Amino acid sequence: MRDLTRADLGSLPARSIRRGHTYKPDLLIYQVDGEEIVLKDYGGKRGPWLAVVGAICTGLEARALRVLAGLKGVPQFRGRPDRYSVAMTHIAGRRVSGGDPELRGNECFVRELERIVARIHRRGVVHLDLKHRSNLMVSSDGWPVVLDFESALCFDPRWFGGRLAVRLLGRLDLLAVQNWKRRLCPHTLSESEMRAVRLARRLRGWWLPRRLLDLLLSLAHGAGSSRTGDGGPPGR
Repeated sequence: MRDLTRADLGSLPARSIRRGHTYKPDLLIYQVDGEEIVLKDYGGKRGPWLAVVGAICTGLEARALRVLAGLKGVPQFRGRPDRYSVAMTHIAGRRVSGGDPELRGNECFVRELERIVARIHRRGVVHLDLKHRSNLMVSSDGWPVVLDFESALCFDPRWFGGRLAVRLLGRLDLLAVQNWKRRLCPHTLSESEMRAVRLARRLRGWWLPRRLLDLLLSLAHGAGSSRTGDGGPPGR
Protein backbone atom coordinates (compact mmCIF):
# COMPACT_ATOMS: atom_id res chain seq x y z
CA MET A 1 0.00 0.00 0.00
CA ARG A 2 1.28 3.48 -0.86
CA ASP A 3 1.73 6.05 1.91
CA LEU A 4 -1.54 7.71 2.84
CA THR A 5 -1.94 11.47 2.46
CA ARG A 6 -4.24 13.94 4.18
CA ALA A 7 -6.29 14.06 0.96
CA ASP A 8 -6.80 10.27 1.13
CA LEU A 9 -8.30 10.56 4.61
CA GLY A 10 -10.13 13.86 4.23
CA SER A 11 -13.28 12.43 2.65
CA LEU A 12 -13.46 9.32 4.85
CA PRO A 13 -15.48 8.99 8.08
CA ALA A 14 -13.40 8.55 11.22
CA ARG A 15 -14.06 6.80 14.50
CA SER A 16 -12.41 8.44 17.49
CA ILE A 17 -10.41 6.37 19.97
CA ARG A 18 -9.20 9.40 21.88
CA ARG A 19 -9.91 13.06 21.33
CA GLY A 20 -9.87 16.22 23.38
CA HIS A 21 -6.80 15.72 25.60
CA THR A 22 -4.88 18.95 25.96
CA TYR A 23 -1.46 17.66 24.94
CA LYS A 24 -1.88 14.06 23.83
CA PRO A 25 -2.50 13.22 20.17
CA ASP A 26 -5.92 12.52 18.79
CA LEU A 27 -6.31 8.86 17.79
CA LEU A 28 -8.70 8.21 14.90
CA ILE A 29 -9.58 5.04 13.02
CA TYR A 30 -10.30 5.05 9.28
CA GLN A 31 -11.34 2.27 6.91
CA VAL A 32 -9.05 2.43 3.88
CA ASP A 33 -9.41 -0.22 1.17
CA GLY A 34 -10.79 -2.71 3.68
CA GLU A 35 -8.02 -2.10 6.22
CA GLU A 36 -8.39 -0.30 9.54
CA ILE A 37 -5.88 2.55 9.86
CA VAL A 38 -5.04 4.46 13.02
CA LEU A 39 -4.09 8.12 12.60
CA LYS A 40 -2.10 9.60 15.46
CA ASP A 41 -2.54 13.35 15.04
CA TYR A 42 -1.19 16.36 16.95
CA GLY A 43 -2.41 18.84 14.33
CA GLY A 44 -5.50 19.88 16.24
CA LYS A 45 -3.68 20.56 19.51
CA ARG A 46 -3.63 24.11 20.78
CA GLY A 47 -0.47 26.17 20.55
CA PRO A 48 2.32 26.25 17.96
CA TRP A 49 4.98 24.94 20.33
CA LEU A 50 2.90 21.89 21.11
CA ALA A 51 2.62 21.24 17.39
CA VAL A 52 6.42 21.43 17.07
CA VAL A 53 6.93 18.84 19.81
CA GLY A 54 4.16 16.72 18.30
CA ALA A 55 5.86 16.90 14.92
CA ILE A 56 9.07 15.57 16.50
CA CYS A 57 7.17 12.74 18.19
CA THR A 58 5.38 11.63 15.04
CA GLY A 59 8.64 11.93 13.12
CA LEU A 60 10.40 9.57 15.52
CA GLU A 61 7.52 7.10 15.36
CA ALA A 62 7.30 7.25 11.57
CA ARG A 63 11.03 6.58 11.24
CA ALA A 64 10.91 3.62 13.63
CA LEU A 65 7.85 2.07 11.95
CA ARG A 66 9.47 2.42 8.52
CA VAL A 67 12.52 0.52 9.78
CA LEU A 68 10.29 -2.16 11.35
CA ALA A 69 8.17 -2.69 8.22
CA GLY A 70 7.00 -6.29 7.92
CA LEU A 71 7.86 -7.18 11.50
CA LYS A 72 5.22 -9.16 13.37
CA GLY A 73 4.14 -7.73 16.71
CA VAL A 74 4.26 -4.02 15.82
CA PRO A 75 1.86 -1.79 13.83
CA GLN A 76 2.73 -1.37 10.16
CA PHE A 77 3.57 2.08 8.82
CA ARG A 78 0.95 3.51 6.43
CA GLY A 79 2.24 7.01 5.85
CA ARG A 80 2.76 10.44 7.33
CA PRO A 81 -0.13 12.56 6.03
CA ASP A 82 1.56 15.74 7.29
CA ARG A 83 4.22 16.81 9.75
CA TYR A 84 1.84 16.51 12.71
CA SER A 85 0.56 12.99 12.13
CA VAL A 86 1.49 9.39 11.42
CA ALA A 87 -0.72 6.58 10.08
CA MET A 88 -0.36 2.90 10.94
CA THR A 89 -2.36 -0.31 10.88
CA HIS A 90 -4.87 -0.87 13.65
CA ILE A 91 -4.41 -4.08 15.64
CA ALA A 92 -7.42 -5.25 17.63
CA GLY A 93 -6.70 -6.16 21.22
CA ARG A 94 -6.60 -4.95 24.78
CA ARG A 95 -4.14 -3.46 27.22
CA VAL A 96 -1.95 -5.95 29.10
CA SER A 97 -2.65 -6.29 32.81
CA GLY A 98 -0.61 -8.23 35.32
CA GLY A 99 -3.84 -9.57 36.80
CA ASP A 100 -5.24 -10.80 33.49
CA PRO A 101 -6.14 -14.49 34.07
CA GLU A 102 -5.43 -15.31 30.40
CA LEU A 103 -1.90 -13.93 30.66
CA ARG A 104 -0.95 -14.77 34.21
CA GLY A 105 1.48 -17.69 33.96
CA ASN A 106 1.40 -17.59 30.14
CA GLU A 107 5.02 -18.40 29.29
CA CYS A 108 4.33 -18.41 25.54
CA PHE A 109 3.26 -14.76 25.74
CA VAL A 110 6.40 -13.57 27.53
CA ARG A 111 8.69 -15.65 25.30
CA GLU A 112 7.09 -14.11 22.23
CA LEU A 113 7.52 -10.64 23.74
CA GLU A 114 11.23 -11.39 24.18
CA ARG A 115 11.46 -12.48 20.55
CA ILE A 116 9.68 -9.34 19.29
CA VAL A 117 12.03 -7.07 21.25
CA ALA A 118 15.04 -9.01 19.96
CA ARG A 119 13.83 -8.55 16.36
CA ILE A 120 13.25 -4.83 16.98
CA HIS A 121 16.81 -4.51 18.25
CA ARG A 122 18.22 -6.41 15.27
CA ARG A 123 16.66 -3.76 13.04
CA GLY A 124 18.57 -1.10 15.01
CA VAL A 125 15.57 0.29 16.92
CA VAL A 126 15.32 0.78 20.69
CA HIS A 127 11.88 1.51 22.10
CA LEU A 128 12.92 3.12 25.42
CA ASP A 129 9.42 3.20 26.91
CA LEU A 130 8.29 -0.41 26.90
CA LYS A 131 7.69 -0.44 30.63
CA HIS A 132 4.70 1.89 30.27
CA ARG A 133 1.60 -0.28 30.43
CA SER A 134 -0.14 1.52 27.55
CA ASN A 135 2.67 0.52 25.19
CA LEU A 136 2.08 -3.22 25.35
CA MET A 137 -1.14 -4.92 24.35
CA VAL A 138 -2.39 -8.42 23.73
CA SER A 139 -3.90 -8.92 20.29
CA SER A 140 -7.27 -10.54 19.72
CA ASP A 141 -5.46 -13.81 18.95
CA GLY A 142 -3.50 -13.70 22.21
CA TRP A 143 -0.05 -12.46 21.13
CA PRO A 144 1.92 -9.42 22.35
CA VAL A 145 1.98 -6.20 20.34
CA VAL A 146 4.44 -3.38 21.04
CA LEU A 147 2.96 0.11 20.53
CA ASP A 148 3.93 3.78 20.66
CA PHE A 149 7.38 4.40 19.22
CA GLU A 150 7.33 8.15 19.98
CA SER A 151 10.38 7.77 22.23
CA ALA A 152 12.19 5.30 19.97
CA LEU A 153 15.65 5.84 18.54
CA CYS A 154 17.00 4.22 15.37
CA PHE A 155 20.61 3.23 14.68
CA ASP A 156 22.33 1.58 11.74
CA PRO A 157 23.02 -2.03 12.79
CA ARG A 158 25.51 -2.42 9.94
CA TRP A 159 28.02 -0.29 11.85
CA PHE A 160 29.79 -1.02 15.12
CA GLY A 161 28.62 2.27 16.67
CA GLY A 162 25.00 1.51 15.85
CA ARG A 163 25.20 -2.02 17.26
CA LEU A 164 26.91 -0.69 20.40
CA ALA A 165 24.18 1.95 20.90
CA VAL A 166 21.45 -0.67 20.54
CA ARG A 167 23.26 -3.00 22.93
CA LEU A 168 23.62 -0.28 25.58
CA LEU A 169 20.25 1.47 25.27
CA GLY A 170 18.52 -1.81 24.55
CA ARG A 171 19.18 -2.83 28.13
CA LEU A 172 16.30 -0.53 29.09
CA ASP A 173 13.96 -2.50 26.84
CA LEU A 174 15.24 -5.78 28.24
CA LEU A 175 14.69 -4.59 31.79
CA ALA A 176 11.16 -3.63 30.83
CA VAL A 177 10.58 -7.12 29.41
CA GLN A 178 11.92 -8.65 32.62
CA ASN A 179 9.55 -6.45 34.59
CA TRP A 180 6.64 -7.77 32.50
CA LYS A 181 7.90 -11.29 33.18
CA ARG A 182 7.88 -10.47 36.90
CA ARG A 183 4.24 -9.39 36.65
CA LEU A 184 3.04 -12.24 34.44
CA CYS A 185 5.41 -15.19 34.93
CA PRO A 186 7.67 -14.51 37.94
CA HIS A 187 8.71 -18.16 38.09
CA THR A 188 10.55 -17.76 34.74
CA LEU A 189 12.98 -15.12 36.08
CA SER A 190 16.47 -16.20 37.00
CA GLU A 191 18.02 -14.88 40.21
CA SER A 192 20.19 -12.42 38.26
CA GLU A 193 17.15 -11.17 36.32
CA MET A 194 15.20 -10.73 39.54
CA ARG A 195 18.05 -8.69 41.03
CA ALA A 196 18.13 -6.52 37.90
CA VAL A 197 14.37 -5.95 38.09
CA ARG A 198 14.58 -4.98 41.76
CA LEU A 199 17.39 -2.54 41.00
CA ALA A 200 15.47 -1.07 38.06
CA ARG A 201 12.40 -0.56 40.26
CA ARG A 202 14.50 1.31 42.83
CA LEU A 203 15.99 3.51 40.09
CA ARG A 204 12.84 3.92 38.00
CA GLY A 205 12.73 7.66 38.62
CA TRP A 206 16.07 8.15 36.82
CA TRP A 207 14.89 7.26 33.32
CA LEU A 208 11.32 8.08 32.42
CA PRO A 209 10.97 8.84 28.69
CA ARG A 210 7.19 8.98 28.76
CA ARG A 211 7.04 11.30 31.76
CA LEU A 212 9.71 13.49 30.19
CA LEU A 213 7.77 13.56 26.93
CA ASP A 214 4.53 14.38 28.75
CA LEU A 215 6.33 17.17 30.61
CA LEU A 216 7.64 18.67 27.36
CA LEU A 217 4.22 18.48 25.77
CA SER A 218 2.47 20.04 28.76
CA LEU A 219 5.04 22.86 28.87
CA ALA A 220 4.60 23.37 25.14
CA HIS A 221 0.84 23.49 25.60
CA GLY A 222 1.18 26.13 28.30
CA ALA A 223 3.60 28.21 26.26
CA GLY A 224 1.43 28.00 23.16
CA SER A 225 -1.73 28.97 25.05
CA SER A 226 -0.04 32.02 26.59
CA ARG A 227 1.18 33.17 23.16
CA THR A 228 -2.02 32.62 21.21
CA GLY A 229 -4.43 33.83 23.87
CA ASP A 230 -7.39 31.71 22.79
CA GLY A 231 -5.17 28.70 22.04
CA GLY A 232 -6.35 28.15 18.49
CA PRO A 233 -4.93 25.19 16.55
CA PRO A 234 -1.80 25.73 14.47
CA GLY A 235 -2.17 26.34 10.77
CA ARG A 236 -1.31 23.51 8.44
